Parts: sequence; structure tokens; C-alpha cells
Amino acid sequence: MSDRAVNNIYDAIYNENYRLALTLSNKALKKFHNDPAINLFCISTLLFISICIMYFLIKKAMKSLALVKLYRYDEAEELARSVMETKPVDETILQALNLTLKDLEKYDEIAELFKNAFDSDQTNEEYANQYYMALTKTNNFELQKQTALKLNKLFSNSVVNRKGKYFCWAIMSLILQSRYQNDCPKAIINKLSEQMVLKAIEKEFITDYEGLFMYLTILMDQDRNKEALDILNGELGSKCIKIETERNRLNIELNRKTKQWNKLIEICKAIIENNDHDNFNCFYNIIDALFILLEENVLAIDYLNNEDFINVYDWIKKIQNEELKNGMNKIKRAPFIAEIELEKRIIEMTGFAMEKHKNIFINYIKNFGDKYCCFEDLLPYLDMLNSDELLNSFKSELNSLIKTNDLTVNDIQRNINIEKIFFYIGYDINNEEDVKNYVKKLISLYEDTLPFGTKLEDTERQFGDDYLVLAVSLLIDYYKSTKKTCYVYEAIAILERGLEKSKFNFQFKIILMRLYSILGDVFRTNDLSGSLNLRSIQFDTLSFLYTEGMDSLYISQIPLHIYNLYLSIYKSNRIETPDVITQAYKNETYSKIIEILEFYNRLNNSIQQILYHQQIIRIEITQVFNTIDKINNYLTSINDKYIDITDEYLAKCTDNRDYKVFANWKNEEINLEQKIRCRPMKNTLWIQLFGLIPKILKYITLKDVITVKADVEKLENLFNKNNLDTELLPSEIANGKIIYEFGKFVIEANNSKETKELGACTSFTNILNIFKEKINSINNINHSINITFDIIEQCTSVLEAINYIVLFVHYASNVSPNRKSRNLPWVVNIQDKKTQFVDEIQKLLKTFKNYLVELSTLINSNKNNGNKCIKEIFGSDEAMIDSLMNENSKLLSKVFDNCQESWRVSFDNIVKEIEIKMKLL
Repeated sequence: MSDRAVNNIYDAIYNENYRLALTLSNKALKKFHNDPAINLFCISTLLFISICIMYFLIKKAMKSLALVKLYRYDEAEELARSVMETKPVDETILQALNLTLKDLEKYDEIAELFKNAFDSDQTNEEYANQYYMALTKTNNFELQKQTALKLNKLFSNSVVNRKGKYFCWAIMSLILQSRYQNDCPKAIINKLSEQMVLKAIEKEFITDYEGLFMYLTILMDQDRNKEALDILNGELGSKCIKIETERNRLNIELNRKTKQWNKLIEICKAIIENNDHDNFNCFYNIIDALFILLEENVLAIDYLNNEDFINVYDWIKKIQNEELKNGMNKIKRAPFIAEIELEKRIIEMTGFAMEKHKNIFINYIKNFGDKYCCFEDLLPYLDMLNSDELLNSFKSELNSLIKTNDLTVNDIQRNINIEKIFFYIGYDINNEEDVKNYVKKLISLYEDTLPFGTKLEDTERQFGDDYLVLAVSLLIDYYKSTKKTCYVYEAIAILERGLEKSKFNFQFKIILMRLYSILGDVFRTNDLSGSLNLRSIQFDTLSFLYTEGMDSLYISQIPLHIYNLYLSIYKSNRIETPDVITQAYKNETYSKIIEILEFYNRLNNSIQQILYHQQIIRIEITQVFNTIDKINNYLTSINDKYIDITDEYLAKCTDNRDYKVFANWKNEEINLEQKIRCRPMKNTLWIQLFGLIPKILKYITLKDVITVKADVEKLENLFNKNNLDTELLPSEIANGKIIYEFGKFVIEANNSKETKELGACTSFTNILNIFKEKINSINNINHSINITFDIIEQCTSVLEAINYIVLFVHYASNVSPNRKSRNLPWVVNIQDKKTQFVDEIQKLLKTFKNYLVELSTLINSNKNNGNKCIKEIFGSDEAMIDSLMNENSKLLSKVFDNCQESWRVSFDNIVKEIEIKMKLL
């Protein structure tokens, strides 16, 4: 073998060209197979090459992982795929690729990766387990089942599988397939899963709660609840369930489903008597079961004389007496609420309340009025007192319970609960003067409680904080009825005062955020939202409290930061939750798998997620609108996933927003959360509109007229719906109509010659009229320092409309197919109309710009001039500034100064953008 041949092999290895080195070594082996020295050299070289290849692949796998952590996803995926093509089996490579593909959310590829490893050595149980765990992340339940059965067969005698672990995995896969795979033959799958469970019982694989859970789930999913109940209370249930609370929970659920009401009462009584007197759920189940039995067998008039009713009533009284013996500090509330619930059901049947019902309330307040939860406990029942005579008597006795001298902290809490009850059942307030006097009284009561909280920790609430929430709720009511912004300012000042003493009061903060949003202040809203310290799932359930109107105030960096930050929880859900499911399989905690999957699906299909994406797109379209090329590039890059909104997609969406988080202490259909929205709540109609707008623009840019035509029809259907104003602002509907006219123009301009000559130019007139109406609407607003969200939103929507008009004009300018057709009559007609259209738009824009400049000048001139501006805003209500509470004027001035800075930035940004758009036109 020549030196040159040897050097060629070394050079190939040095340059990491292992394929060439391998080829050269194999050639040398074939040529000199009788030479031991050359054989030894070639074999050692091949061994060395294989080691080098292994390290090379490890290096590539680790590099792909590094790239994905640097958010260079395309490069990472390309590198990972190149390593996958070699079908690696080395553990280091497998785990590096697993982490890379997991971050890329490529779960099918992860399954393929471990399948290749398992196929290379089907005796390796570790590879088999990794392959199955990879499958659990793909939701391919059929393949999961098949693989689990294969593992059960291959490793029937392994230590891991000695109790039929893999067989149980197959059963669980079938349960999930029946529940979550719509196109599967459910009857066949349910039958198969039941047969497999029976086989598992026979082989003694089902020995604990988790195994029994699978059997019960299979039966309950088929509504075979009686059989499930028999299994639960039979020999198998006794063998498998060691924790009594689990048996009790299932017994209650199954007895309700099987309508065994007497048995349900018996079970719940036993649970309560077993030292669980505060079990609200059991008391409610007893009362539910009792009244179902009564409705089935007894006339309403005979309820009170019925033996079952008397037994339950006497039993509740017995539990109450047992509690009263423990002393007031240890007394449980559930038996006493149960009595009220029982009486409520009687009133619902008979139609009238009695003196004793009022007395039950009074006794409850005497016993539990010093507990914060007292009012919330009574809230579902306060409507029971359905006669004026009883109500007046109740009010009179409530007044006698209010303590004003020698107060203790418990007395304060009882007084607050009584005040909430008065607020709920209604005060005699006839005019604005009564409102101001009542608010002043509530503030005074709050201030009287402050000395009791001097030693509280910073994280604790002041004892009288709820007085301020009541005062603010009343001011909000009168803001809604009078449209006087001064009530919003006063409400903010009161809560800001309260927040100085109770820095962590959640109610103060969420109401303040909404009120600042009504005034169009992004900065203070953002500061307050940050102080809430929301985490993880709370981004999905609570962020709507302050993000709903942020995309309309044209301070883009704040909402963009929030939306992008909060989107991270959905990625975390897609990456981390599947790992929790695989862990449940490993630990054989099958009851957790369905629970985790339900959570995963709810979060993954959250309506808030698509709202974040669409709001980002809406803001970014305006941000990149400096040149036509930039906006066209952006539009074509938008992912259809966020704009192609189908009815099927919307049907899957879940609304996880927590609307009950606000204090709601008034007996009204419209609650506090609804009263202080700065705009209608964004929901499916908003999602449809702001999916169609960018989608139509995208496909106009891509010259896909067929898609544009289909989406314009969808947009027309959307506008024909009756309830648009429940989710959309008038300005948003108007902008949608501009897009509709733009799309219609594109369709007509691509139709026949006759259509072009007859119809294509009507869009110019229609868009001009829509835009003129928007400008006139703004011009009708007086130049005043009394700025609100509505004013800024209208100005922002004009800017948004201009973006669409610029694209429309650009399209119309290039409507001619080629140079030769420029002089065709229909082309000339469109160009003439376009020229006239642009002239009219420019005139309207100049008017709008003048309005903005004057308003911006007014805002800037009043910097640090809060006192004067507050007096102007309060107008005839100026006396309220100094009469409600100490340092009120100073607080109001500070509130105005906060808002003024946010308004200044909003209007400065809008003016700059308008100047850019005028140049583009």
C-alpha cells in the first residue's frame, strides 16, 4: 500500500470527510486483504473513523441544541434533521436531538428518532420506553396502544413489566382514543378496552386506585354508572381503594348519576358526621337529593310535614348544636349555610318568605359577621326576603347590629359586611347630591378604621379597604349614567389613596387599571399590571383586565412587550405539559393523565392566545408601514395560522378569562367588570374581523384573487350579523368596510372588461365616504383637556384606515396589466378616479392633522398644570374636589399628570405617522 494512499486516508480524516476516509479504507481492505499489516491498519482506521463519526454527530447534535437556544430555529432544525438521517443510537446524540426537537415542538420527529433507535435493537427496553414516551406527546393513541402491546409481548418477563405496566399503558391509550379521537369507532374501542381491563384483573394487574380508575372510567364513559357503582363498592373497589376520601368522592358522583338519592343522603351524612362538619359539598348534595325526592313524591304544600324533610332539617339543627358547643372561635359555617339553602328551596316552592327567614340571616350575621366571607356566604340568598315588610324589618335590625363606639377589628368587619348588604339590597339614593354624601360617609368610615392598621405588614390590607371599593362602585354607577369623567377621576383618586396604605390590595389595582384605561393612560395601567406579579396561567385568565384596549392607544412598545411575553406560557404549555403526561405514564398515575390533557387542551385552545397574535399583527402592520415594500414583505410573512379563522377553529376555542375576579356587591344584571370596560370585550367576532383584514391584505399582495374573493364574501357575511356592536367598536367596523371595498375593487379589476368599466370605480367613492365620516366624527369632538380612551382610539383608527387606503391607492396605481394597456378606457377611468380620490383624502388628512396638532399642543401646554385642568374637567362639580377627602385636590392633580404624559406620547406618535402616510399618498 503506497504512502500516497495512506496519506489520502489521513487527509480525509483530518478534513472531517469521514465518508471519503471510509471509502478509501474499504478499497484498501479489498485490495490488500492478504496483507496482515495493511489489514490491521485499515481495521484500526475504520474503528478510528467510526469514533470520529460518532463525535462528529455528537458535535452536530449539540450544535443544533445551542442554535435552538439562540432562537435560530431554521438552522437548528436543518442540522438536527441531518443527524437524524444517520439513525443514531448513541444516548448522548439521542438526548441532544430530543431536547432540540422538543424546543422546536417537533414531536412526530422525536417519535421517529426513538423508533429508529428501538428498531435497531428491539431487545433494548430503555429504547422501547423512550419510544413509547415520545408517542405520548403525539396524541396518536392508536399507535400508542399498538406499541404498548408490542412492549408487553417483547418484555413480558422484565422487572418493569412484572405487574403488567405496558398492558395498562395500552388500556389507557384506548381510553384516550375513545375520548379525544373523533373519527374512531368508539363502540369497538370501548368494548376492547373493557375486555382488556377484565383480562388485567384476571392477571392481577389491577391492584390499586389507578388501575380501578381506568375500569370505572371505561364504564362511566358509556353511561354504565350503575355497574361502576357496584364495582366501586364491591370486592375490587375495597381491594384497590385505600383512601376513604377517594371512595367518598366517587360514591357521591356515581350515586348522583344513578339517581340513588336516599343512598346519596346516607353517604353524605356519614361523611359529615365523621368529623367533617364544614363539608359544603355534602350539605348541598343532601339538600339536592332531598328536594328531588320531594318533587317526585310529595305535593309542595306538604313539604314541611314530610318525614324526610323533617329528618334532614332536624339533622342539620343537630350538627349546628354540636358546632355551637365548640365555641364561636371554632364554629364551622357549613351547617348554618345549609339551613339557609334549605329555606331558600322552600321559598322557591311556596313563593313567599316569613319572619323566621329574616331571623336566620340576622343570627348568621351575629355568628359570622366578623368573618370576611360573611357577605359572600349570604349573597346567593339575599333575594329570599321578597316582601317590603320583611326587607324593612331586616334593614332595621341590621342597623341595630352596627357598632360605632369602642370598636374592635371584629366590629369593623361586621360593620363592613352590613354595609355591603345595604349596598346590595339598595340604598335610597335619588340624585347626585345623595351620591356625593354617601361616598363622603364611606370615606369617613374608612378613615376611622386606619388607626387599627398601623401595625399591619406592608403585604396586608387595611381593615376598612372595602369601604373604598363601595364608594368607587357608586361613583362608577354615576359615571355610566351621566357620562361625567369627573367621577372616574374621583374614583381613581380614592383608590390611589387607599393603595398608599394597602400596597398589595388586588381589588384596588384591578379597578384602577380599568379606570386608567377608560382615560387612555397606558403608562399607569402598565405599572399597576406589573405590580400584580401575575405568573403562568394567570397571564391567560387575568391579563384581559388591562390589555383589551392597549393596541388602540398607539404606544406600541408596551402592548407588544406584554403580548409577546404572555405568549410564552402557551409555548411552555406545549413543551412542558407533555412531559408531565409522560411522567404520569411512568409513575402509573393514570387518573392524572385525563386531568392534565384537559388542562393542556384548554390552554392550547385559549381564545386569549389568538387575541395576542392578532393584536401583535395589528400593531406591527402600522409599525412597518414606512414604505410599500416593507409592508408588502410583512404581509406576505404573516402565518396563516393566526388569520385563517374557521368556524371549526372557533368552536374549539376556550374562554379562560376570569370575569368574576371583580368585587360585585350590587344586585344588578350588569356587574362591575362590565361597567368599567374601556371597550366591548374582544371575542369571536373581533377575532374573525381581525383575521380577515390582514388575510385579505396578504392575498391581495400575493395576487391570489380566488382567496381574496372567498374572504371578501366571509367579510360581507360578518357585517350582516346583528350583534357586531357587542364586540366591535364603530371605528373597527368602518375599517373593516374599507378592506371590504378594497377587496371588492381587486375582484372587479380582475374581472371582464365590462365589469371593470361598470363597477370597479365605486370603491373609491365608498371608501372616501367611510373615511370622511370618520374624520367628521372626530372633528365633532371639542378641543378639550378632557381626553378619554374613546378619543385616542378614534384617532388611532383613522391612522389604521390610512394604512389600508395607502395600499388601496398603490394597488389602483398598478392595476394596468402591462404598459400597452395603460391607455385602455377602463385603466384611464380608474386612474382619473384615483387622482380625485387621493386629492380628497389629502384634504381630509390635513384637517385631521390640524385637529391632532391643536389637541397635542393643548395637552403639552398643560404639563404639570393638573389643578387647573382638574377644575375644568369637574366643571359644575368642582365643589367635590375639596369636600370628599383630605388632599383630594393633590391626588386628582397627580392622576391628571399621569394621564397627560401618556396622552402626549400617544398623540405625538400619531402625528408622526400621519406625516409619513401623507408622503406615501
